[in-house]
This record gives sequence, C-alpha cells and structure tokens, in this order.
Amino acid sequence: MLARSDPGLPGHGYVLGMHAFGLEENGDFAAAEETGRRAVGLIPRNPWAIHAVAHVMEMQGRSGEGIAWMRDREADWAPDNLLAVHNWWHLALHHLDRCETGAVLDIYDRHVRPRPEAIGLELSDATALLWRLHLAGIDAGDRWREVADGWEPMAGDGYYAFNDMHAMMAFVAAGRDGAAGRLVATLTARAAGSGANAAMTREVGLPASLGLLAFGRGDHAAATDLLLPLTAISRRLGGSDAQRDVLSLTLLEAAQRAGRTEVARDLAARRIELKPRSRFNRLLTEKRLNLG
Repeated sequence: MLARSDPGLPGHGYVLGMHAFGLEENGDFAAAEETGRRAVGLIPRNPWAIHAVAHVMEMQGRSGEGIAWMRDREADWAPDNLLAVHNWWHLALHHLDRCETGAVLDIYDRHVRPRPEAIGLELSDATALLWRLHLAGIDAGDRWREVADGWEPMAGDGYYAFNDMHAMMAFVAAGRDGAAGRLVATLTARAAGSGANAAMTREVGLPASLGLLAFGRGDHAAATDLLLPLTAISRRLGGSDAQRDVLSLTLLEAAQRAGRTEVARDLAARRIELKPRSRFNRLLTEKRLNLG
C-alpha cells in the first residue's frame, strides 16, 4: 500500500501512520519513530501515527518522553475518535513504567473506565491496566466489578480469543467463578472448531485463559506450566507486543510465587535487558527476586 501511495495526495500521512505501526511491531523502532513523526508532521490530527510513536517509546522504556509526546498532542488524539481510550491506555502505561500509580488510576477513572456501551478494545484496555496493577499488589477497589460486568454477557461467545483472555482476567480478579467456568467451556468448544479464531483459541487463547484461572486459584505452578510455552507463540493471539506483555508479566509473577526461581530469574533478566530504565520492571523483578 505504501508503494502505491502518492505522497502528494491528501491522506498520505495516515498511510505513513499505519506503516509506522507495522515497523514498530516488527522491531524497527528507529524507522517506526521517524515514519510516525513524519506522518504527524503531515497530518497533526493523526491518532494512529501518534499511537505508533507512543508504542516505540513504551517498548524502549522512554516513559518521560512518552508522557510528553502524548500530553503535547492530546488535542489531536483524545477527542472524538475510536482510538482515544486506547491512547489513554498508552499514556497510563508510560506513567505505570514510572510507578506513578496515582496518575494511572486517575487516567483510568477519567478516561479508560468502561462505559456501559464499551467495545471490546476498550474493555481489554481497562482489564489489562487493572491486571498490571493487580500483579504489582495495588488494590483497584470496586473497579473490577464494572469490568467483569462488561465482559460477562460475552462469556458464551468465544468470537475472538484475544478478548476472551482479557475477560478471564476480569472474572478471576472479580471472583466470578461461574463466568470463568462458562468461558472455559466456550473456549474448549471453539478450540475444537476450524478457522482462524479456532486456531488462535486452541494454540494460545485457551491455555492462556486456563493459566490465568490457575493463577487466580493460587495454583502458580500450573499457571507457570501453562503460560511458559506461550512466550514463543503469543503473537498468534493478535494484539500488539505491548498488549501481549501482560502474559509475560503474569508468567513472571506466577513463576516467582511457585518458587520456580530459575525461570523467574531468566524472565526478569530479559525484561531488564529490554527496558533497563523501567521502574515498574524493577519493581516486579529486582526487588522481588533479589537480583541485586
């Protein structure tokens, strides 16, 4: 599409924004940032391009720059578009990287907290943000009830494994055993079918959901065994690297609680290597695993 796009035509900046995100997801962070910034220069009100650059900064642990990037352009991405909640989620992740939980919860309550009509992407963002806080031992209070309420009508659908995994997080955190059981039954049936979502469910969605359920029940050894093989294939689930990182965070915590010290140390070292400046990484790795 990029090769066929005329730079002189209106809307070329939107094409560049999409290309920037593809570059970021393939690990070419320098080219992704340059392309995303160029896209924003052409069309400032370009939420997808702004989002692509925010991804780069999140993956590199450049939280201060990420906050400034999002805040300086808030008028261009926050109002009147379907990506607004997701971009607020990205801003919250930058604050979370700095362990600024007050700012995270403020963004959640004012911009991410799901409305009654919230779509799956917005529910996933709300769930994933609260789950990260949950792993860090931060009490989200009654917020889980609203998120679980949003997912519960979908527990019998099983149309998209990525969403189903997030629904399981909400059911586990909110203590919705019945909804969790219905979701497992749905995913088991979907996994036996054919098509792309059946494969996603079979290979990643169902074992991830079972791992989350085991984690919630305190069976951290089983959670570790279920989640560990997914590290190499989690991309099959869809979503972005930043979104799927919630699985890696859960695996790290499960391994630590299960006493699987070598596994936990290996996972922690990888996180520190990728994002050495992330305070949140260090909270979940060095301080808990005494890595020095």
